[in-house]
Amino acid sequence: MNKFFLLAVVFASSPLYSQEDSLKLYQLGEVILEKTNLSEKVSKQPIRANVLDMKNLRDQSSSVIDLMNRTTGVRVKQDGGLGTRANIILNGFQGNSIKYFRDGIPMDYLGNAFNFSIVPPNSIDRIEIYKGIVPVELGADALGGAVNIVTRVPEKSNSADLSYQIGSFNTHRFTANLYNRNDKNGWYNGLNFFYNYSDNDYKVDVPVNDSETANSKIETHRLFHNKFNNAFGEVYTGLRNKTWADDIRFTVTAFTLSKDRNYGLTMNYPFGAVTTEMYSIIPTLRYQKKFLNDRLKFDQFFVYNNLHTKFTDVAKGYYDWYGQFHEVAARNGESTMNGSLQKLKFSNFVSRTNLNYALNDYSSLELNSTYSSTNRTGSDPYGDKFPVSGLDLLSAKNKYRKWVLGLGYRINLLDGKLVNDLAAKYYTLNTEGVEASRVSDTEGRRKKSINKWGASEALKYQFNQNLFARLSGEVAVRLPEQEEFFGDGNFINSNFSLNPEKSYNVNLGVNYSKKNKFSYEANLFFRRTQDMILLVSTGIYGNYLNVSKVQGLGVEMDASYHFLPWLEIKGNFTYQDFRLVDQKDPTYEGSRLRNTPYFFANLSAYTHFKNVIKKGDQFSFYWNYGFVREYYLDYIPKAYEPKGFLGLTGSPKINVDAYTIPSQNLHSAGFTWKPSKTLGFGVEARNIFNSKIYDNYRIQNEGFNIHFKINVSL
Repeated sequence: MNKFFLLAVVFASSPLYSQEDSLKLYQLGEVILEKTNLSEKVSKQPIRANVLDMKNLRDQSSSVIDLMNRTTGVRVKQDGGLGTRANIILNGFQGNSIKYFRDGIPMDYLGNAFNFSIVPPNSIDRIEIYKGIVPVELGADALGGAVNIVTRVPEKSNSADLSYQIGSFNTHRFTANLYNRNDKNGWYNGLNFFYNYSDNDYKVDVPVNDSETANSKIETHRLFHNKFNNAFGEVYTGLRNKTWADDIRFTVTAFTLSKDRNYGLTMNYPFGAVTTEMYSIIPTLRYQKKFLNDRLKFDQFFVYNNLHTKFTDVAKGYYDWYGQFHEVAARNGESTMNGSLQKLKFSNFVSRTNLNYALNDYSSLELNSTYSSTNRTGSDPYGDKFPVSGLDLLSAKNKYRKWVLGLGYRINLLDGKLVNDLAAKYYTLNTEGVEASRVSDTEGRRKKSINKWGASEALKYQFNQNLFARLSGEVAVRLPEQEEFFGDGNFINSNFSLNPEKSYNVNLGVNYSKKNKFSYEANLFFRRTQDMILLVSTGIYGNYLNVSKVQGLGVEMDASYHFLPWLEIKGNFTYQDFRLVDQKDPTYEGSRLRNTPYFFANLSAYTHFKNVIKKGDQFSFYWNYGFVREYYLDYIPKAYEPKGFLGLTGSPKINVDAYTIPSQNLHSAGFTWKPSKTLGFGVEARNIFNSKIYDNYRIQNEGFNIHFKINVSL
């Protein structure tokens, strides 16, 4: 164990640290501390975060979604296989209530290009998952948490990291990270690239109409029009350690995604010729500098880009689940009667400014400003027209402007045992556009402006080296996103009547750990939310709606134990009881939140051996089990819920099979082998027992599948 003598520690900067930051010290006496890595520091801040450290997981064939689903309090629901839309649930919140960042910057400008559902683990240093309060530095109107994907920063002056993965359903994933740095003049250059492809042609149970009786029955069919293909690449150059800049970096990113759509928001109706595309070229600039004897840190980020999307649906008829096409003269498309050749362009601008000033050795102020602007224009010769002029409805420009300003104050008291984070945030939004479902004869436009305040308080007390407790509370606000107002132009309709979400959140947690032996954490959380925005399915299509009021309590526990030097067991569970309150219709008063799991758990075992096949090699075996208790697609009156303890046993008193996502048991196992520091292999089998696994709106995920991976580091 690496120990060293330090003077008392003060975190006099923001809750997030760059990989070059060090701890500030001041003299109070001699203290012995164990050296901790950056992931541990982030996870032990007053604002709670689960941190997935990817350094030891890159040889595994697991996806980022697999790794996140094994984290306590986290559940990812995905609309199928690789490349489909993914929705994360954190302590009862989901959808756009959770914000996503790349290296601390909101990544809406990237579209789906760096989404955690497709980005490979080899491109990531760590993932920070914040539940409840979001640090001021991230600068977002998150209601229930945030996910910050921190990309890899090479440690060596010259390095090349390559990985290739092949798996079931003709899945291929390739990653390359190249880096060169000149320590004499400060110049550095790099290339990051990844590629994903999958046929996603796994078997599913779907409703099929009998041609003779017209009755619907469930049959098993293989998905036949479900391919996903994407490439993401960025080149960057920069300078470090200059008198005028600690770090200045210019990056150009380019990506393309294409997806065959075999179904809409549900699997009730198949498509055989519907496709979507997305692409963009993105220049970004980031500048960092310390002033006033390093007491003031300045961090500025700019980006401007045009994000292009295409949606194609021009088959004159429809496909069935047998893959057969049925021509219908009156149809121009599958998903709609009229068909579509939709093209959209999103012009994005983001400016993020962060200032952190150390007032003294034990307190600091942080100011963060994030401004984002999006203009959407488009065309669709098959789409809706203005009733008077006959112009394409999508040709009208939709404007969306959002500004989030945050001010945070941190203070360390009682020799660093007590840390307090106090923050206030101001949110403003201005949007203007045409609501596709409510076009008037005068071709009028809709405008909306919103201004809100929020505040948060987080405390952490360190009882001793092994034990600490955290308490936090906040009044959080989340502004509707442009897609929620305008729809996505495909399967999600517009809704300009949306109100911002507002929530009162309280979190209480206790953490006890003995390094390399045992760790345990328990957390309680309370949420009372007004106007929660949820995506509601209406068959093929859906739209975002405000749910009047939601209130609930939750508990989550996580533990790990090293039984032997080579064996570690981990487990966690989450129970969240979120229900509708103050409803006009008493039938659904107290009903659980629709399409939201309320109990899920994980159990994992990890082994690690050295010198197994050859001297100096490393071998690891792991097994993971995940369980999700059944939940329901729609609201069920509380009186008809299962009457077992906390609803964890028994069955509902009404026949709701069509609206039930059944209890699920998912097993996966794999191993990794590193014969040297430069070479690694991984094999993983997922859904070993070929269980039926469902997610959003009962969309079925893959059955048994297996993946092989090779890593090379030079």
